[in-house]
Amino acid sequence: MKMRIVVPDPASATALAERLTTSFGSDRISRHRRQIDVFIDREPEPAIVRVVDAVARWFEQARVGSVEMWLGERSYRLAQWVRVDR
Repeated sequence: MKMRIVVPDPASATALAERLTTSFGSDRISRHRRQIDVFIDREPEPAIVRVVDAVARWFEQARVGSVEMWLGERSYRLAQWVRVDR
């Protein structure tokens, strides 16, 4: 199974790819400009949760509002919640 994550700019893609490489290994991560592919062979459900968790932690450091994630033929938008003080 391949997960594809598309981010707004190449610098953000590099930072996220480095974080995912730490979790999954360089043989499971491929980066092309703004796109990161994560290749999952075994136990897809826990691996998907790990990818989403890594993206959530990356949001804390990145100045990115959202990313697009593809699982097979379906796409999802992951967004960071921003607290608004009034």
